[in-house]
Amino acid sequence: MKKDNFFKNKPRLIFTAFLVLLFVFGGILSFAHSGKAQFHILIDTDAALDDLRAICLFLASPEFEVLAITTSDGVLSPKLGLIKVRSILESFGHEGIPTGAGPETLEQIPPWRDLNKKVRWGEEETVEITEGNNAVDLILTSLEFEEEPVLFICLGGLTNLAAALTEKPGIHEKIERIIWYNDSIDPLFGTNCEFDTNAVQTVFSIPILLEAVSNSKIDNPFFSQEFLQSIGSLNSPYAKKIAASHKNNGVIQQIKSEHFEFWDDLLPVYLLFPELYVTQTKKKENHRTMIQAHDLKNIKAKYLEILTHQNQVKSKVFDGFPDSPELFSDDVQPYINGIIKNHGKEEWRIGVLTNELHGHLGIYAIIGAKMGLRARQYFHIGVDDILITSYAGKTPPISCMNDGLQVSTGGTVGHGLITVSPNPPFLPKAAFSFKRKTVSFRLKDRYWNIIKRDIKKGIQLYGLNTEDYWKYVRKLALDYWLEWNRMDIFAVS
Repeated sequence: MKKDNFFKNKPRLIFTAFLVLLFVFGGILSFAHSGKAQFHILIDTDAALDDLRAICLFLASPEFEVLAITTSDGVLSPKLGLIKVRSILESFGHEGIPTGAGPETLEQIPPWRDLNKKVRWGEEETVEITEGNNAVDLILTSLEFEEEPVLFICLGGLTNLAAALTEKPGIHEKIERIIWYNDSIDPLFGTNCEFDTNAVQTVFSIPILLEAVSNSKIDNPFFSQEFLQSIGSLNSPYAKKIAASHKNNGVIQQIKSEHFEFWDDLLPVYLLFPELYVTQTKKKENHRTMIQAHDLKNIKAKYLEILTHQNQVKSKVFDGFPDSPELFSDDVQPYINGIIKNHGKEEWRIGVLTNELHGHLGIYAIIGAKMGLRARQYFHIGVDDILITSYAGKTPPISCMNDGLQVSTGGTVGHGLITVSPNPPFLPKAAFSFKRKTVSFRLKDRYWNIIKRDIKKGIQLYGLNTEDYWKYVRKLALDYWLEWNRMDIFAVS
């Protein structure tokens, strides 16, 4: 290679070398950090506006695996709360997270219920509630089958937790800690406590570590318009959800009057950044600790950081992941910013690695990459956690989908997590299993027909396997990658 060509291509050569290292040493280096969640949590909520913010924070961070979300009576009724929770999960593509509603227990309806009813969590009109969504059953099942220590996150009253512990007393051993927002535990007072004082006594009588988080040490704990604007400026679906939900005249008036404070949304920040809180242990023998938010300035900064975590790509070898145009082929460069804007940095990373592994920019490889990432999104999980059965066979071009499935999920042949069904018909379809639940994703016929039509046209124009044909396929793959949203192109069953 001539010296001037070497320096011209040096960035690309360095990038290629890094990719080689990624595949050769990635399996070894991955032991440094598994990429799996640090906390395995059950969330119980009464669906207040601050609960919406807390749930968005929990979902935004990969450090939390949400085992289930249940609703209790409080700011909203359990049934209406369940509708709102399901609608927000569906809007994020996390509809695989189990949900359940508890019983109605309040004799007096809170005066702020009407305002919270009007807060939109998602497309609530499309949510169907059927029988069999029992919160207590879901809590008990989730605890029974979970292998990791569980944190019970309580954003409202303790009704559902108390009922679960009463129904099956020994299950408390599966709960590592209860994290609960309440103003005080010594003396005992606070809105979440007042929703069900009998439940509080039941939970307090059982030897489980309980940490009650409060904002009582903050002079001005108000959730301000300025902070809401900071959230709205972030490039994050979770931040945008918070901003959109607060665009309600009643909510805006309450913010202006300094009614809304940082309440339940302090919990995810505490778990990730406990150094910003002050711990005051009360009577160690009763297993209860008061946690008071202290450093509000840095809590706000970390709050925003959590919401934008999805913009920070985690790799095993790279620090982040390359997206500088000069590192990529000339025909790829015009697509980079659009792909990242439309689908996020994680899909960009997965797509690049898939095609490097695959050996060329392939249409079905991209489909597999999008499908695997969509499945992880459905369950709200990281890599190496999911079993895959592919129905794409072992004959190209459809079988090329298998490469994308492996890269996007970490469910590789080496990990023993992927099986290719030998039985026809072979389809752009795969089944994904995670914790006793299996869901199938299949490329919709509309999109599959477009692929088959475009490939047929390419064969007619250039002949099969000619140089011009592969250039044509490469261009199609880039177009599909850019234009097709993984939330739209798959049928879920």
